[in-house]
Amino acid sequence: MSTIDMSELARVSDAFATEAGQTDPSAPIASRIWPTAGEIVDHLGNIQRWATAAVQTRGSVDVREHARPSGRDPIEWFTEGASALTEELERADPDAECWTFVGPGRNAFWQRRMVHEATKHLWDLRTAKAVDPPMPAEVDAGTPAAIIDEFDEVFIARARRQGIAHLPGSVLLRATDSNRSWLIEPDWIVLSDGVGRADAVLEASAGDLALVLWERADPWALGSRFSRSGDEAVLRALTEARVHR
Repeated sequence: MSTIDMSELARVSDAFATEAGQTDPSAPIASRIWPTAGEIVDHLGNIQRWATAAVQTRGSVDVREHARPSGRDPIEWFTEGASALTEELERADPDAECWTFVGPGRNAFWQRRMVHEATKHLWDLRTAKAVDPPMPAEVDAGTPAAIIDEFDEVFIARARRQGIAHLPGSVLLRATDSNRSWLIEPDWIVLSDGVGRADAVLEASAGDLALVLWERADPWALGSRFSRSGDEAVLRALTEARVHR
C-alpha cells in the first residue's frame, strides 16, 4: 500500500464542511442508514474522531465515545475533528503497527481508509442537491482505482472470512479512463488487472465502478455512464451482494 498524501484528506474534508454549511441539515440524502444531511455530518465527524483515537492509542476504540456532544455546532465540531485527524495521520509513520477493524495493521490502512470514507460521504451529502452525482472531483486521479483495490483487500476479504455466498459467475470490471481492470471470480477472489474470460463485463470510469461497489450507482439506471455485456443475472448478483457495510 503506497503512502497517501494527507492533503487529499484535508481537501475532501474541507469540501464536505463547505457543502454541509450550505445544506439544510434536514434535507434528505440517498443513504439508507443516515437519511439526512445532518445525520451524515454527525456520522463522518464521529468516524473521523474514532479513527484519530485508534491511531493515537494503537488499540480498539469505542466509536460511541466520539459522537457529537449535544449542543455543539455540527459544522464547527466536524471541522475541528477533521483537522485533528489530518494532523494525526500526517504525523503517523505509515509503517507503524496499529489496530484496525479487520485485525492488526499499519497506519497506512487508516491513511487510505479515511480518504475514502470522507469521499464516500461527500458523495452522499451532495445527493441532497443532485441525483446520481459523479465521484467527487476533489479526489486525486488515482483514488477511484484505489477505492476498488481497498474494496477487494479489506471489504471483500472480510466478507469471504464471514462466508459470503458465491456469485453465480465471474465479473470483469474495466475502467474506461485508465488501464485498470478487476476480475471478480465466483468465490470472490479478485484478480487485479487480470485477464481471462468473464461471464459478465461492466465498463465505466473507475469512479463510477467504485460507486457501484459502494452501492451508490445503478448501472441499469445510468445507462449513459455504463456499458454492460454478458450474463445480466451475474452482474445483478454482484451489485446486490452486501459486501460494503
